[in-house]
Amino acid sequence: MTPTVDERLASIVRSLTEVILPHLPPEASLAQEQVQLSIGHLQILRAQLDAVPAHEREELADAIAIAKALIAGVSGEANTSAAIRDLSALAYGADGSDVRGQTAAINKAVDALVRAVSADGADGAKVALSAIILAHEAARVDKDRRWFLPFGFDTMEPAA
Repeated sequence: MTPTVDERLASIVRSLTEVILPHLPPEASLAQEQVQLSIGHLQILRAQLDAVPAHEREELADAIAIAKALIAGVSGEANTSAAIRDLSALAYGADGSDVRGQTAAINKAVDALVRAVSADGADGAKVALSAIILAHEAARVDKDRRWFLPFGFDTMEPAA
């Protein structure tokens, strides 16, 4: 019988905790710290495993939303226009068939648009771009904080 992903992650945590960590010499404090960090990350992955696909789809939806707001909200000369065209193709072409890849591509295109607006954005484009990004990212940061809230990394109050 093939072990589940959760069982495999638990096995790695057990190996790191019961075999590797106890055999590291006391002077290897950095190695001990890194093993403990790895254990923590694996435990978080185990806890979030079932929710990851929905979380990643939500990240893609947020990337598409910020892209569309930027497309509608900024303009400029050749560099900015080209960056808007590239971003538009990605945002309007995203179909969720490669959630991680499409999210990464849109985020990279947003970065390219920021650089292009700095080079030749129309009057007010920098201000509009900043306002759009800050408004959208404030909501994304809140979602990301809530994603890690159960693990004690944040002092934000849980949603009522």
